[in-house]
Amino acid sequence: MYISNPLTFSRPAISVDIEDWPQSSFNHDLPITERAAVNTRRLLGVLRDTGVRTTMFVLGKFAETFPDVVREIHADGHAVACHGYGHVEIFKQSRREFAEDVRRAKDILEQIIGERVRGYRAPDFSVVRDTLWSLGVLAEADFEYDSSIFPVRRPRYGIPEWPVAPVEVAVNGGQHILEVPIATLQWLGKNWPVGGGGYHRFFPGLLSRYFARRVMANAPFIFYCHPYEFDPQELKMISIKVPLHIRLHQGLGRRWFLSRFKAFLVQFGGQPIEDLVSSRTWAELDLDSFSRSISISAGSVPQANGVSLRTYSRPPDV
Repeated sequence: MYISNPLTFSRPAISVDIEDWPQSSFNHDLPITERAAVNTRRLLGVLRDTGVRTTMFVLGKFAETFPDVVREIHADGHAVACHGYGHVEIFKQSRREFAEDVRRAKDILEQIIGERVRGYRAPDFSVVRDTLWSLGVLAEADFEYDSSIFPVRRPRYGIPEWPVAPVEVAVNGGQHILEVPIATLQWLGKNWPVGGGGYHRFFPGLLSRYFARRVMANAPFIFYCHPYEFDPQELKMISIKVPLHIRLHQGLGRRWFLSRFKAFLVQFGGQPIEDLVSSRTWAELDLDSFSRSISISAGSVPQANGVSLRTYSRPPDV
């Protein structure tokens, strides 16, 4: 497969969510295991070999348990960003609880690395229609950017009408935060998820790289993954009982993930999100206007960056 048009965005932004699969995906009350640290260090070795720097969104609980790994991430030149404290989705928290969660995690990370943490990613991409208010909370907490919105329609997450390229979002009557959405490919009038993670596990490597070239002709490609996806033995070896359908869904493709990831980096290279966002000026989006327009006219959908936008009401300030 060959794309003749030149790439507008020649390097993808590589991001990694540093967490522990049992604690983040199965039971938030579980402790962070040593396996999470081993998997993260294994990935750091791969990145040293390829010479690619990334952004790593580190869970606060992980940082508390393995601060030395966070220091190693920072020493290797990767940007340390925030993934919240306990991996609880935003829609399960009040505004106050969410603010406390992100400030706690940000403070832990900044004390470990001795630098400001600029970026945030929500657990399970839980900046969705009903939690757009969280962008204002993140701006108040001194985050420069967020990378939590997936411009797709999925059962648990996604805002399909959100712009597919980064936008400077006006919040709180004057503050701004840059939203850096996960990569999607437009096909048959819809956005399809191709940005990494499970989608990178399920698609053949050649197809994933083809999708990336298609996306980067028009928009940045924000790739994401988790260290546990490089560990094909984990779901066979953990002691907790995990239903078969979860084992299949979460384990499928792990044995090929490393080779596909290396091939992706060899072809495209990579950069931290921080390098991407500082490389140019991005379009602006007013969150209040975005949120009002759908109620003004359900049949009139505004456009931004070539993507249809709809709007959502803010939840009560609780």
